[in-house]
Amino acid sequence: MTREELYEKARLLPATPGVYIMHNKSGRIIYVGKSKALRNRVSSYFAPYADHHGKTLRMVDSVSDFEVYYTRTEMEALVQENQFIKQFQPRYNIKLKDGGGYPYIKLSGGEYPGFSVVYRRGKDNARYFGPYSSHHVARDILETVRKTFTLPSCEKKFPQDIGKGRPCLNYHIGRCCGLCIKGNVSPREYATLVSRAEKLLRGDGSALIKQLEQDMQTAADGLNYELAAKLRDCIYAVKKLAEKQQIVCAPGVEADMVGVYADDLGSAVTLLFVRGGAIVDRENFFFGADEIISSAALVSLLKRYYELRGFIPKKVYVGFPMERADAELLAGSLSLSAGYRVRVILPERGDMRALTSRANDNARELILHKRASEDRHKNFLVSLAQFLSLEVVPERIESYDVSHSGGEYTSCGMVVIENGVFAKKKYRAFNIKTVSDGNDIAALSECLARRFAHDADEPGWEYPDLLLIDGGVTQVGAAKEVLQSIPLDIPVFGMIKDEHHKTRTLTDGSGEISLLNRQDAFVFIYKIQEEVHRYSLSLMDAKRRKTVKKSSLTEIRGVGAKRANDLLLHFGTLEALKKASADEIAEVGGINRETAEAIAAYFGKDNDEDNNGNGAGDTP
Repeated sequence: MTREELYEKARLLPATPGVYIMHNKSGRIIYVGKSKALRNRVSSYFAPYADHHGKTLRMVDSVSDFEVYYTRTEMEALVQENQFIKQFQPRYNIKLKDGGGYPYIKLSGGEYPGFSVVYRRGKDNARYFGPYSSHHVARDILETVRKTFTLPSCEKKFPQDIGKGRPCLNYHIGRCCGLCIKGNVSPREYATLVSRAEKLLRGDGSALIKQLEQDMQTAADGLNYELAAKLRDCIYAVKKLAEKQQIVCAPGVEADMVGVYADDLGSAVTLLFVRGGAIVDRENFFFGADEIISSAALVSLLKRYYELRGFIPKKVYVGFPMERADAELLAGSLSLSAGYRVRVILPERGDMRALTSRANDNARELILHKRASEDRHKNFLVSLAQFLSLEVVPERIESYDVSHSGGEYTSCGMVVIENGVFAKKKYRAFNIKTVSDGNDIAALSECLARRFAHDADEPGWEYPDLLLIDGGVTQVGAAKEVLQSIPLDIPVFGMIKDEHHKTRTLTDGSGEISLLNRQDAFVFIYKIQEEVHRYSLSLMDAKRRKTVKKSSLTEIRGVGAKRANDLLLHFGTLEALKKASADEIAEVGGINRETAEAIAAYFGKDNDEDNNGNGAGDTP
């Protein structure tokens, strides 16, 4: 449909709430939106007077048709819009990927409560702190808190494990109070440590420091200098942690600050988490040039974000010029999800305005820094394309390596480099099915044939601009043969190592390109070769370990999973172990003579047969 026809179609829509879906010429969904008045919103895209620019203009120019879904309320339209965005992942919508949830630090109940990192806020008597932006952040904070207040980090259960066993190393180096030692720490003393940790996690660092200073002075006045020294060290640790948590407003403030930066090249959203008046964490999202960010789009984004996060503060301050109606819609939706009133505020002055401005500045600086880093990688890839005489810049590179153990457990790893950076979520593992004799070339051919059986439109399976194979001329020839059979025209180079197992040259199958005069290219290729080798080796090892667990070895008396693994490591393969004598098996560390004979007997071998009648036990 032409733009004029789309405009006329839009004018016939009712002015009621609903969701609209834009399609391109091939019928693919490229944008999903919602409105409380469909006719007004949809017709505004195609009206003759419309003055679109940037991403919105590109989207409108791509639209060939649209469809609508009617709802009773704008709130229903918001819910339906989010469902469609999750389902169809339209090109021009800003999107969040589902993750494993957001971590909390949990303080359990009971006489001896303990701290742990969890991913779900349970309906129990426990207290929860967070959520935090990542497991790494939550773990580091908990580790610091445990270390500061000498709280146990072991798996022991209290009080039932008190007095059982010896204390661990943490106690002896002063990092644990030694709760496991009977009579060492009273319930009251432990409760004091937990209370201090709880205050610190709540962000109430100033009150905690004041209390600790008073306790230190009391201990010093009572000539208890050992306790005073411990409290002094604790105060220092709390102050160091408080330095990371910037105090920005009144101690009681708990809110999220939303900052946005957008231009024609892309956009970024930053959330600053303020707890107890301090910025305790931050989360950032980056979106491409095609993903449109607007007042309505931000509503959908934040709704989806808080659904994934599982916790909604009572106040969300937004530094983006969001329309009042959209802010009210978001507040209503979040309140409904939270079960209490949530306010979405657009501050115009004061501390909160300064904080949202800081969030905006964070978003801007982070995306500019990210682009600068990407530009450096881009410049290198351009020079690499010139160095290798490639027709296109290798924005996506794939590298392959085959690994096996004596012909068994053959695996092939595919490592992906996008824009000069390892894209670990796009790595692929191939369990080789047709090769069992250690034939690397046949294994590589099977791997590549299975890899390119996937369509280039499949997410994560986009075709590369360059293939790097761990090996030389023979491996390159095998890879080219597979590509020609498809057919695909993708440059292939083999990474050749020297006698010291270091990357020496690249070969295209007919000649070699030395890396000695290009330090940047040498380092880049060397890192790729080491990474693909590491990855393929880990796949083979995982396959071998899985085989060990399932193998008959663990059925032999005296052989568990660890000894089975040691045996296979020593002999290389199960076949070699089957052929080994009891004497040879007994040479493996941890295997006594009785177990060695049991293993040899299990595989139908006895010592006399293995030694061809010439063993030490033979008689004339």
